[in-house]
Amino acid sequence: MKEKYLLFIVGMILVTILFFWIANTNLKKNVTEIERYDTRIKTSLEKLNSAMLMDAQLSQFKEILDNSLTTSDRFSIDELNDFQREIERLRDNNRMKLIRISDTNKYNEPGLLEHTYTLELEGTFQQMGKFISDLEAQNYIIKIQYLDVSPTQVSGKTDPNAPSTYKITMELSIYKVKKEA
Repeated sequence: MKEKYLLFIVGMILVTILFFWIANTNLKKNVTEIERYDTRIKTSLEKLNSAMLMDAQLSQFKEILDNSLTTSDRFSIDELNDFQREIERLRDNNRMKLIRISDTNKYNEPGLLEHTYTLELEGTFQQMGKFISDLEAQNYIIKIQYLDVSPTQVSGKTDPNAPSTYKITMELSIYKVKKEA
């Protein structure tokens, strides 16, 4: 009888070991499969995020292109006034002093409209950099043709810790593309 119980206990231990070995093998197999799916999901999410970012950038670019396509032969007065107001808003946001602004109509190449502005501003390098960055972020095709930065003449005593101000002369052009019929 004792031998039967001992044989039964050894059999139960072997069945238990076999059960845990099979369960462990299946668990490892499932964990590897889950890790593989997890990697595929992460890769797919990265691709999706990249595609969403690219879509947002392309929609901004499309907005700029749509804004820059025209069928007319010149810029409208409203468009020019809007752009000048935008320059004034950017100048005001960056706390720069406007000395002079003038605009000229340039010779237009076939299929392209160009309008040029000459700006004279006064401010620091940081203000100038932020102004140019904000200007380039607008929904226009803009090209800075000329940029001159020279120190301003200061009369009288000033605070030695005050940032240096500069006279900034800038010639920039905005463009529109004529739609082909």
